[in-house]
Amino acid sequence: MTALVAALALSACATKPAEPPPEPPAATPAPAPAPEPPPPPTPAMQAQSQKVAQGVVELLEAGNEEQARAELQRALTLDPANKLALNLQKQMTEDPQATLGRESFPYVVRSGDTLSRIAGRFLGDIYSFHILARYNNIKVPRQVGEGTTLRIPGKAPPPEPTRPPRPSPARPEPAPEPAPPPVATAPVAPAEPSAGEKAFRAAEASAKAGNLERALADYKQAASLGVAAAGPKADATSKRLVDTHSRNARSALARQDLDGAVKSWDKVLELDPSNETARLERQKALRLKEKVNAL
Repeated sequence: MTALVAALALSACATKPAEPPPEPPAATPAPAPAPEPPPPPTPAMQAQSQKVAQGVVELLEAGNEEQARAELQRALTLDPANKLALNLQKQMTEDPQATLGRESFPYVVRSGDTLSRIAGRFLGDIYSFHILARYNNIKVPRQVGEGTTLRIPGKAPPPEPTRPPRPSPARPEPAPEPAPPPVATAPVAPAEPSAGEKAFRAAEASAKAGNLERALADYKQAASLGVAAAGPKADATSKRLVDTHSRNARSALARQDLDGAVKSWDKVLELDPSNETARLERQKALRLKEKVNAL
């Protein structure tokens, strides 16, 4: 009997199917690397972004909202932290009623008012003109004119107290004073011109007559005597003389008058000692003169 039970047990073990091996755990996918943050904008990009944002303000004032959206995106691409651009973007996307509230009071636009000034007065930000325009269903903020009634969000400010004018105390009117008797005045002789004025007038006359060297000397004398207008006149006359002597020197050199050329360049250097051209041209004339003498 025991052998029979053992045989049956062995038969049951032989017919029992084998259990499949456990599946290996699925591999956990590696986390994707976080995208690198964009580099911070350079000062030039920040300046350009601010410039574009200011242009967006002008477009919104003119009612060009579609073009303003494109430019606003360009400003934020250059500098995502641009405060003006973010402010304008918020005004263009948020609901005006939810942002500013439904409670409002009427305001009549006065002479000299603009929507920006009104926004600065009541909302504390001149750039909030766009959301204030949307609050009032205004398409072109720049066209808001005197006499237009606007809805200003919030409670109406208290009226400014008017102060009554102070009554002025009654004062007795003073008796009119008798007119003084007319006094006979002797004719005033014209003042004698000063030495500086005389020198200045003489210089003007010499310049008009074409005597520039005399005019220059008189202008310098007048300037030394305190005539303010004489200094610039002297400088201008000196420049004219330098030009004249330079032309004379080149003309003399063209005629092969080397002595005349040297003398004219000497006059230029007397008037303008730092004139490098005159110094080089004078040396050139002297070298030519030495070659001619050698021949």
